[in-house]
Amino acid sequence: MNEKGQRIIVLRKRGKTHSEIAKILKIPKSTVGWWLKGVKMPKAIRKKILEKSREKWRKNIQSYNKYYGKIRSQEAAKIREGYKEQGFQEISKEIKKLSKRNLKLIGTALYWAEGNTKNRNRLQFGNSNSLMIGVVMRFFREICNIAEDKIKARVHIYPGINYRKALSFWSQITKLPKSNFYPPQIQVSRASKGKRLRNTLPYGTLHLTVNNTELACRVKGWIQGISEKI
Repeated sequence: MNEKGQRIIVLRKRGKTHSEIAKILKIPKSTVGWWLKGVKMPKAIRKKILEKSREKWRKNIQSYNKYYGKIRSQEAAKIREGYKEQGFQEISKEIKKLSKRNLKLIGTALYWAEGNTKNRNRLQFGNSNSLMIGVVMRFFREICNIAEDKIKARVHIYPGINYRKALSFWSQITKLPKSNFYPPQIQVSRASKGKRLRNTLPYGTLHLTVNNTELACRVKGWIQGISEKI
C-alpha cells in the first residue's frame, strides 16, 4: 500500500467522510472509495461518520428548502398580483346562481368536513368563517327545512374578545335572534397554549346545534351518497 492509501485509511479512522478526505488530499472521491473498499472500521467510527453524513444531509435539505422556498414565494406573489389585476370579482362570475341541488351538495360537503358526524341525535357545526356559517345556515333553512327556534347557537370566545360584539356579529350573520344563543363558552386554545394573538379571531367561533335524530341520519345518508358517487 502506498503513502496515499495509508493517509486515506488514517483519515477514515479519524472519522472523516469520503468528501472530507477527498478535499483534504485534493483527490477524486472515486479514488477515496477505491482505497476504502473492503476496509472495515470500528463501530464507533462508523457511527460518527454516519452522524456527520446525516447532519450534512440535513443542512443541504435546509439550504434547498430556503433557496427554492424563496423562489416559490416570489412566483406565488406574481400569481396573486396577476389575479389582483384581473379582479377576483370577475372570476367569481364563473359561478352561476346556485340551484337547490347545488346548495344541498355544498352544505352536505361542508358538514362532512366541519360538522360533527359522530353524534347520532343532533347536527353540530362550528367554524370561525362567517361566510361558511352563512352557507350552512342556508343549508339548514332551505334544504333541511329546520324551524328557526330549533337552531341553537353558542359563541366560543377567547380571553380579550368582547362577547357583546361577538354575539351581535354572529346574530347578524345567522339572522338568528339573540334568544337562540346559549351562554358563551370561554376557552384557551390548547394549540396556542394561551399565546393566541389578539384579533386573529375577533369574534371567536360559532357553534350551531340542531337536536333532531331523523335529520342527523338524513345528513349522514347524504354524505354517504356523495362518497359513493365520487
